Amino acid sequence: MAGKKKATGEQSFAAARARLDEILDELESDAGDVDQLAARVREASELIRFCRERLAGARQEVTEVVAALAADAEQDDGPADVGPADVGPEDRSDDGEKADLPF
Repeated sequence: MAGKKKATGEQSFAAARARLDEILDELESDAGDVDQLAARVREASELIRFCRERLAGARQEVTEVVAALAADAEQDDGPADVGPADVGPEDRSDDGEKADLPF
């Protein structure tokens, strides 16, 4: 297959996954050339390694984004959910009813 990118070259996860599917199809069919078997398995191994690294990188990036969002939420001025338990005596009117709060 001419024009295909090498597994170690710059490529996307989707392209690597598509190439893995092609290799799998070749290996599962009897049309595959036995002389190319080792080369296809080696290429698949490199693609799998590449995909695992991309997945690990994406997982790390998502973890960092979620942690940053959590840190931002903790720095907000007030709690995100204010319920009856969050209303203290100073927030009640003279008759004991909940006073109108500014939020």
